[in-house]
Amino acid sequence: MSGFWNVGMQSKKKIGLFSCVAFLIMVIYIFRLIPWRSYNHHGNVFEYDEYGDGDYDERARIDHARKHVPKWNYTKENIGIFIRPRHDWMDYIFTMLASCRFLEQKDVICKQDKRLGFQHDGGYNVCFSPPFGLKKPCLVYSFGIGNDWNFDDAVSKIYGCRDLAFDPSLKDLKNHNRSNLITFQKIGLGGRNGINSKGWKMKTLSQHLIDEGHTKSIIDYLKFDVEYTEWKILANILSDNSLDNVKQIGFEMHTPEFLAKFKNKNNPKHATVDDYLKMVKLLKGLEKKNFRKFNHRRNPFCEYHVTYAVKTYFSCYELHYVNMNFVTSNYTIVEN
Repeated sequence: MSGFWNVGMQSKKKIGLFSCVAFLIMVIYIFRLIPWRSYNHHGNVFEYDEYGDGDYDERARIDHARKHVPKWNYTKENIGIFIRPRHDWMDYIFTMLASCRFLEQKDVICKQDKRLGFQHDGGYNVCFSPPFGLKKPCLVYSFGIGNDWNFDDAVSKIYGCRDLAFDPSLKDLKNHNRSNLITFQKIGLGGRNGINSKGWKMKTLSQHLIDEGHTKSIIDYLKFDVEYTEWKILANILSDNSLDNVKQIGFEMHTPEFLAKFKNKNNPKHATVDDYLKMVKLLKGLEKKNFRKFNHRRNPFCEYHVTYAVKTYFSCYELHYVNMNFVTSNYTIVEN
């Protein structure tokens, strides 16, 4: 009886050992399938340099990812209602998660970070740590009012800033002075000068500065909420020197899911890998001009659920940057 028991115990040990080895092999196989490490020495998946020329290679990153991600040849994935015939789902999920981490990462810490205007949607964060802040005579450019004047009223009434407000979408408003410090013009901020498809007059930031006589003036705060047009605007302002004299930027960015939910429900467009890469490339362009993010905020009105990722995401983020070119040796901004 004792011998039989010993044989049984030995068999169980062998089975247990075999199970552990099999599990270890499976874990190693899974880790080999998934590209856990970033593709470059900067640790940023969005800056993979396939050709060694120091240039951002958008298609190269995707091609590189495909070499390391198994091909299941999915043309329609179980990712909410996303239809992405050109990319496998692992590439999509990986890029989406990486871009979300990028958006929610602070580059610097502002010790005096205050939110002005409405404390939820419509308000914006301002860094008051020297050399930043709002001190009279300060100058603020505000694009996209949407009948919410709380931010503009705060910067003018509390801090005595001159506030130039613009919004071509407000049908019932004409050009006027809201107060001694706030002027309103029915003109928009765009990626180029002209009349858009809605019949609105649009100007680039550089043209606004020229027309207002502020090409050499310090802009203490630039704020814009332009409902997805921000990507064309960013592409434009990154191509010239219109941001050189801007100390802080606060804007709301939107992914294509925002359009699907709020603007064009009958013909929704969802973000692809290419969309995420282009958006992050533009935001990285701000960093090249020495802007650093000190705050971000998810907009709860833009929440959406990705079924396959079993997680809630947001199609709108408020992003707040300071221009580190203004920082001197006695600054209180802390770099991460």
